[in-house]
Amino acid sequence: MNDPKPERDAGEVDESELASYLASHPDFLQRHPEALEAQELRHDAGGAVSLIERQVGSLRRANQDMQSRLKELIGAARDNELRVQHLNSLARALIAADTPAALVKGLTDCLHRELGVDALYIGIMGGTDEAIGGIQPLHRDGAPMRALTNVFRRGKPICGPLTEEQVEALFPDHGDTPPQSAALIPLGEGQVRGVLALGSRDSKRFVPEMGTWFLELTGQLVTTACRRHLGSGRL
Repeated sequence: MNDPKPERDAGEVDESELASYLASHPDFLQRHPEALEAQELRHDAGGAVSLIERQVGSLRRANQDMQSRLKELIGAARDNELRVQHLNSLARALIAADTPAALVKGLTDCLHRELGVDALYIGIMGGTDEAIGGIQPLHRDGAPMRALTNVFRRGKPICGPLTEEQVEALFPDHGDTPPQSAALIPLGEGQVRGVLALGSRDSKRFVPEMGTWFLELTGQLVTTACRRHLGSGRL
């Protein structure tokens, strides 16, 4: 009685069948050069590695590096395309706003939808002591100004975790889930006259090492929109 043949795993390939297939299809490697590139082909040169092997190995590594770099470039291009779409949505929301209150609401809705921002603060120096449509007045001796001191000093967006003092000064109506990280974006033409603060409950949403190009462009758009509603003298 013949013993039953052992069952073969679905992903297992019989080498004899593979060899027979390649023998009957001599153009296979020409049609699938990626299969040839993945093979370890050694040139018989005794105990030494031949020059051909070294060249083939070098070419294979160069090809892998190029493939990796291409993937990085494609990823960067997709990220940039997404950022442009976000800026377009932001610009449309700011242009559509006909009052300071509509500006703040449109900005809040857009940034929540596009960037996952959970809380927003806009503070501008000068003017009255009262908020105008959600745009808060900034005073040199006030808690919000102390929370934003580094932004005024640097004149560049700052990203990272928030202290308890910053949370209470900028986002007092946070409820039970206060923002854990924020992007603090300077506003103003020529000099910093205000700050746009974007808060997130995600502690990793805004981190110090992230790029700030998109945030800088956001600050420029918001500055222009605020100047249209509040007057160029404020910003």
